Amino acid sequence: MKQRYDAVVVGTGFGGSVAACRLAQAGLGVGILERGRRYALGTFPRDWSNPLNGWLWPERQGLFDVRPVNEITIVQGAAYGGGSHLYANVHLRVPPDVFEHGWPGGYRRQTLDPYYDLVAYMLDITPVSADQPLGLPLKTQRFQQAAAALGRSGQFCRPTLAVNFGDPEQLRPNKFGVEQYGCRHCGECDIGCNFQAKNTLDLNYLAVAEQHGAEVGTRCEVTRIERADDGYQVVFTDHEAGAEQAVQAGMVVLAGGAVNTTELLLRCRDQYRTLPELSQRLGHGYSGNGDFLAFAVDTGQDCEPWAGPTITTGIVYDRGKGANRHWFIFQEGGFPRQLAGLIAMLGETDTRFAKDFRVWREGLDAVRAAGRARIGVSRNGSAGEDGHNAVFLAMGRDSADGRIELLPVTHELRVRWNLRENLGLYQAEQRLCADVARALGGQPAYNPLWQALRLPVAVHNLGGCVMGDDAGHGVVDGDGAVFGYPGLYVLDGASLPSATGVNPSHTIAAVAERNIETAIRKITGKPRWVAPERAKTVPVRDPLTDVTIPAGGTKPPRTPDVGMSWVETMRGIVTGGRPGPTTGNGRVDSEISVRLELTTPSVADLVGDPRHQLSASGTLHCGGFTGADGVRIGGGVVHLLVPGATARSRTIRYTLPFFGVNGKPYLFDAGQDIADRAWWDIWRVSTTVQVRIRAGHSVRGRVVATGKLRLTAIDIVRELVTVRITGTRDPISRLRALADVGQLFAGAVWDVFVRPRLPFPSPTLAPTKPGEPDVDQQQAPETIADARGRRAEGRVPGRRAPGVAGRGGAPIRSL
Repeated sequence: MKQRYDAVVVGTGFGGSVAACRLAQAGLGVGILERGRRYALGTFPRDWSNPLNGWLWPERQGLFDVRPVNEITIVQGAAYGGGSHLYANVHLRVPPDVFEHGWPGGYRRQTLDPYYDLVAYMLDITPVSADQPLGLPLKTQRFQQAAAALGRSGQFCRPTLAVNFGDPEQLRPNKFGVEQYGCRHCGECDIGCNFQAKNTLDLNYLAVAEQHGAEVGTRCEVTRIERADDGYQVVFTDHEAGAEQAVQAGMVVLAGGAVNTTELLLRCRDQYRTLPELSQRLGHGYSGNGDFLAFAVDTGQDCEPWAGPTITTGIVYDRGKGANRHWFIFQEGGFPRQLAGLIAMLGETDTRFAKDFRVWREGLDAVRAAGRARIGVSRNGSAGEDGHNAVFLAMGRDSADGRIELLPVTHELRVRWNLRENLGLYQAEQRLCADVARALGGQPAYNPLWQALRLPVAVHNLGGCVMGDDAGHGVVDGDGAVFGYPGLYVLDGASLPSATGVNPSHTIAAVAERNIETAIRKITGKPRWVAPERAKTVPVRDPLTDVTIPAGGTKPPRTPDVGMSWVETMRGIVTGGRPGPTTGNGRVDSEISVRLELTTPSVADLVGDPRHQLSASGTLHCGGFTGADGVRIGGGVVHLLVPGATARSRTIRYTLPFFGVNGKPYLFDAGQDIADRAWWDIWRVSTTVQVRIRAGHSVRGRVVATGKLRLTAIDIVRELVTVRITGTRDPISRLRALADVGQLFAGAVWDVFVRPRLPFPSPTLAPTKPGEPDVDQQQAPETIADARGRRAEGRVPGRRAPGVAGRGGAPIRSL
């Protein structure tokens, strides 16, 4: 690459590809920097025996970049063409009312429609149909039947897809001169199409950019942006050469994806100080687009999930009003035939995942074996290709109030996510997934991080550099220009100020078309400049236009479930070694307080699972470990009233990871041991928490401070006031949920303080067997990762069995 261009584009996803194409067509000298590889026809990784061979970004810049960032798991693509190689080809327009939620003035559906039409022309979008060479996939028919069985035919649609549905045996040039095969219905859309049947960005927008002189540097990862005399210097690591290099341009377009773009600008502002005047809103407004992943196992009929494009159908859910409105689209998914063995392992016929999250190595070996044999596991356990499984993906309008930030000192990336505010949406998505699984004759299964910790997996990351009318409300203006830095633009999903609720690629590309057009008109002085292809576009009817939402909203899911959350506050003193006034033995007393939001999307699962597990997030204040504003706790777990060290005790155990003000990891490892010492002691033992703060995020970590926290009577009253019921408005169901949780607490008090004093035998709810390990051995996982996946194996007499959906419901399994 040259040392200077008129414009440098960072990233080749939907925003970057649009920008590079249009800037080159406008006659500017364009340089493109992409951290991933260029994949020619037939070169995507397919080593089914070793997922590290070419698949993962940390392994020599592979295709998938998966980042478990504390409160959410982020999945991104790394390739020339960005996420277009991994997405499911779906192109849907956001409903008109989305633009009423935080978007800058000038954004309306009718003004964006011409740019949607332009993107549709460039990507040749069309729905799957029976008229195509391979016809309608079986899974498409099955899901349409399931929608009808659930009374949701009016909300069913077939999304338009960026797929070439021509002859699968013929390699022919597309309208831009790039050769493609037609779709073979192989189900490999989301792992890189080796037949170039997907209309990925390297086959259209980027091809046009290169035809007009744009120069490309792949495996070039941008690490820093600095001011230059008449523009900017972009510093990047050339992974091919193993060296740091730089390029200059008067215009820089950032389009590396919502998380990567935001992280880059955060480092330029807060770590390197090269762009110190960036808006204080940088990092705010993050959205996971309401993504929810689920599965169906042991379906009654063969679904052939590997036959066809990844996604071919959708069901719209729209219920409630105002803050209680839940809008999302449910879509069926697919996966390559070689992965059938993994999906089959999600059923109860193979308990390796259900028993213990630490057996991932064993599970990985099984997946490798299934890949080598190119088989799955049949319903009767014999070898064979089993299509009785399905994948679901829902996405919706979440609160978009998350935050991407860097930790102090270490500058590690983290994401704050408001689980409590989005619990109702996730809960509705989970319930509809269960409905569809059962309509297919199967049972639902879920992502283990969601089942254990309520950590979503986000494949559609948005926000962080959101558009706003001024720097107080956004990082960029309505045209994508960064406030305070002329010539610097953000044109990817980072700029979207709200969740789209649908697959966001179409909207990211349309907004980029709009904004790069505005930028080119300013740069070239040509106020009427438009993309050359605008003359060839025709209006495209969006499939959601034909969806019918009944008066009062769509019907609620059939699967019953009621969730609950509440806020708990504790205060106390911890003692640890650190500089400062001491207690006389070189150790320091510090005040400590913790405010936790405890959440479960299913009261039935909370009560029925012997581990009584809640997800926990909140704020911790502790002298020596946190600053005056405290630190964020995210991704924590609380086990409620589980068997204690003896048969006559119960324990509430807190396992809460956090990062100190010094940027180092710590663990709030606490237990509230409830045991019968005397009648008069009931209040004290029920409101005292013994705490240990450990170095690192492991319960095996070195203890650096110990102490006690207490709940006062006022704290408990305040806690009761914060109780929030989700999933139902029915007052009887709400009271029943409160009663179920109340009975859980009452049962513990009875077991510990009353039953042992009775003059006659009384059944115990959950006895601890003689010789059982104490609570630290029994409940404390080895690492936080273990805590996220462990599940209990036994059943509790007198209570509903673990994994049961609700009263009269069928089992719901964890992935």
